[in-house]
Amino acid sequence: MTGAGARRFVATSALALAVTGLCLAWLARDGTIDFSVAGYFATPSGFPLQNAATLSRLGHTGLRWVALAIWLSALVAAAAGWRAPAWRRWRGPLAYFCLAAAATTGLVALLRSASAHSCPWDLEGFGGAAAWFPLFDAPGAAPGPGHCWPSGHAAGGYALLAGYFALRDHNRACARAALALALALGLAMSAVQVARGAHFVSHTLWSLWFAWLCSFFAYVAWGPKTPDGPQFRR
Repeated sequence: MTGAGARRFVATSALALAVTGLCLAWLARDGTIDFSVAGYFATPSGFPLQNAATLSRLGHTGLRWVALAIWLSALVAAAAGWRAPAWRRWRGPLAYFCLAAAATTGLVALLRSASAHSCPWDLEGFGGAAAWFPLFDAPGAAPGPGHCWPSGHAAGGYALLAGYFALRDHNRACARAALALALALGLAMSAVQVARGAHFVSHTLWSLWFAWLCSFFAYVAWGPKTPDGPQFRR
């Protein structure tokens, strides 16, 4: 990959992040799509699938362990790169992947801990008592328990998006496979939480956006990139 190509990719990604961020802000503040999709899975008394065994055990706990296993495998491989010559050329990309993915989940966890937005299953109209309010607005008189924006569960899958950035300058086919895996796992984890009433659609899309943001900034900061692959600083 040439330096000009890297600059084009960075500029395009930055523009796309800005545009999609604005679109997500509108989506989360408008609420129409969020409530329409949530209403498909809800009744006035709550979400019937909230405690469904298949979604709770396989879709929530099971998929979370799949994402964690992938991250831990990469961490072990990165550590092996410091001792095994065969893995040495991969230790930079693997270390980048582990750090960028961890940054995603850490950032989302931090935002969730400070969020006053409650989950759909806590809101009035879906069996709860909390009042919904638009993103970035001040909480109302009854915001509920909060701590529900963005989706931490979806972030666990979307964090694997870092694999695309780690590989795109080294092996495009592997990078596309990593991107497909991250999107598939993230979408599956998102769908589970939306169906259970744990999150709105916008909550999960924000998790994807933050995963993209963290991977992008790590990619820009860690460089430089060459035709032979990412020359990560050690």
